[in-house]
Amino acid sequence: MGAGKTTVGRELAKRLAWRFDDLDDLIQAAEGNTIEQIFQDRGEKAFREIERRILSATLANNTSPRVLALGGGAFVDAENQTLLQSARVPAVFLDAPVEELFARSEQLEIVRPLRRDRDHFCALYEQRRPAYLRAAICIQTSGKHVGAVAEDIIDALNLLPNSGACE
Repeated sequence: MGAGKTTVGRELAKRLAWRFDDLDDLIQAAEGNTIEQIFQDRGEKAFREIERRILSATLANNTSPRVLALGGGAFVDAENQTLLQSARVPAVFLDAPVEELFARSEQLEIVRPLRRDRDHFCALYEQRRPAYLRAAICIQTSGKHVGAVAEDIIDALNLLPNSGACE
């Protein structure tokens, strides 16, 4: 939460002239409900099953280059990691100090079902961080503008801006 997955993902897709999708948006469209409502009505376990199903379908229908922003808990799931690896999709972990992530995630217009208080947020981050560190690329975002983070990803993955091609 607060890492900038959607914001950076949109910028990265724009620079590469690729399609951008946010897994949470795909889930909401498929389920006809908000993430918050799915959590409330069916619980986190059911949400994670839906998330895995939508990720699998999205990767199976991947016909053109795209940037796909995953929700904060998606990459923690070992099956999701396997789906990404099988599809040859390099995962990028956007990291920053936990205090900065907590502050960034405090947006009134965005409901985050697992963002409670600072202590819970920090514990969740520490619990998830080992899985995040298994991503193909880890990018430090602290103090960087969105464009600089997108350029760091392009460089790390050896991509050519506006072409969608690898060097």
